[in-house]
Amino acid sequence: MTRIDLVTGFLGAGKTTFILDYAKELIRRGEKIGIIENDFGAINVDLMLLHRELGDRCRLEMVIGGDPDCHRRRLKTKLIAMGIDRYDRVIVEPSGIFDVDEFLDILYEEPLDRMLTLGNVLAVVDAAAEETGPERSSDARYLLAEELTHAGCIIFSKAEQMNEEAVGQVTEELNRCLQEVGCRRVLTEQDILRKPESGFSPDEWDRIFNAGSREYGYVKRTVLTNGAFRSIFFFHVELPETETRELIRQIFQDPLCGRMTRLKGFVASSEGDWLEINATEEEISLSRCSVGQPVVIAIGEGLDQERIGSYWKSYENEYRSPSENRE
Repeated sequence: MTRIDLVTGFLGAGKTTFILDYAKELIRRGEKIGIIENDFGAINVDLMLLHRELGDRCRLEMVIGGDPDCHRRRLKTKLIAMGIDRYDRVIVEPSGIFDVDEFLDILYEEPLDRMLTLGNVLAVVDAAAEETGPERSSDARYLLAEELTHAGCIIFSKAEQMNEEAVGQVTEELNRCLQEVGCRRVLTEQDILRKPESGFSPDEWDRIFNAGSREYGYVKRTVLTNGAFRSIFFFHVELPETETRELIRQIFQDPLCGRMTRLKGFVASSEGDWLEINATEEEISLSRCSVGQPVVIAIGEGLDQERIGSYWKSYENEYRSPSENRE
């Protein structure tokens, strides 16, 4: 049976970067793998990064958000196709806004119950953000706790410069999140693996590949159906004559924009290439690349499109294809 590995983590935690390393190590070990990107937004910026780095060495598929029933059918169809093609392992990267139980329930439906088996559930946590970042809302803390209840291993990303005391404080904060949802799980250092700056060792990869999953009870809430989180798309964004990093910092710090969690996407440059934006309040990454899409996506709680859009020099509400631009 094809093993299904689920890699969870809140928005901006570093899931895509971890999955890239995870996939490369599996390919190096001779496994035939596929990846399903299950994004909250309708345009998957992270999938472009995986395509760029992995090329044709593994199968890459995308499932977009939208109506819950439609989304569930799309995901199930992709999983069936992967099972039929007899992949050794399929890695599923959900959005940071994701119901883990919903995904696990799908694996027990026919015909998936005869084709697939749950492998590892891994939770990626931005340890630096948990230590110094702003206080999460109750909805965000709930989603984080839900991911932790199932994880066979918790990966601390961006923790290279943290001492043991700081790591312990972050672990205590995660345990408080678990307590808030009525979960009896208590995380210890045996559950956590810090991502080294030089990359994981063979023994650490063996530990990750055999992490499995956990099953703890907790009090269920309906965060994803109450409209707390949303994504807003800004197409064909033109930036003002302002230092881009400072502009993005202002957006995150402006309370009238809402509680921003992630800003990601591409802006076309005058040189004919793209500026890739990948930002959280704690870290802003800007890089030039040759391939992109004309979209910037804001993700968070209580977002105000007009206020966020006021920071751009211009943007559009609809996507125009290259042929439409020529016309």
